Amino acid sequence: MPCSIRKNADGSQSVWPHILLDRAKPGLIAVGPNGRRFVNEADSYHDFCSGMIRAGLSKAWLIVDSRFIAKYGLGLALPGGRGVARLVRQSYLIRSGDLGALAHRIGIDAEGLQTSVAANNRFATLGRDDDFGRGGSTMNRFNGDAAVSPNPCLAPIAAAPFYAVKVVPVELAGSAGLRIDEDGRVLDQSGSLIPGLYACGNDASSIFRGTYPGPGTTIGPAMVFAWRAARAASAGARRATRDLPR
Repeated sequence: MPCSIRKNADGSQSVWPHILLDRAKPGLIAVGPNGRRFVNEADSYHDFCSGMIRAGLSKAWLIVDSRFIAKYGLGLALPGGRGVARLVRQSYLIRSGDLGALAHRIGIDAEGLQTSVAANNRFATLGRDDDFGRGGSTMNRFNGDAAVSPNPCLAPIAAAPFYAVKVVPVELAGSAGLRIDEDGRVLDQSGSLIPGLYACGNDASSIFRGTYPGPGTTIGPAMVFAWRAARAASAGARRATRDLPR
């Protein structure tokens, strides 16, 4: 998932997962080094990071204006602007009075950023994102701002000062694991059973094979295959002890 990271004075790090509190809200765009958008920012965190990977990005920047950060916050900055000044001093948030200067400070293309913001502002007026379809799905709109119309995920980025926060893709859960059969029994490289060895949850290979439909996709399979593995193991134990003296 996309996360922003603050380096603390004691050498530790504070990691903020940008799940749904800010990315889908109106008045935010995500850009790469060329200053251009690369994804529907309001999509799931899996889809957002998949967009980063497709674009060849190891980092991206979330761009907002002062109205956005005052209303919704941004990462570690809470709604109402609480903590903004401190986070700017810590270089977690980058702030500037105009977009060109902001682009220079974060090391991205200024013309690209200005073009992207102008397009966003035009889309906000139209109520549709012609580039990436932001606000076009039920999930997008649910995580947006219902008080904003015609599109709850689109608003102008126009009120200086402007802010940026860097995000990087961070691992959430494993998709690779031990190969199992329908009863959670672990298979070797030839597909044969390894007697007495069972796996479930993130220790087993994901049934979704690297995709991520949504939250909880590891929990359901973990419960089901744990139950099946326990039944298979207990049945095997009963067979193994059936002829032992009582």
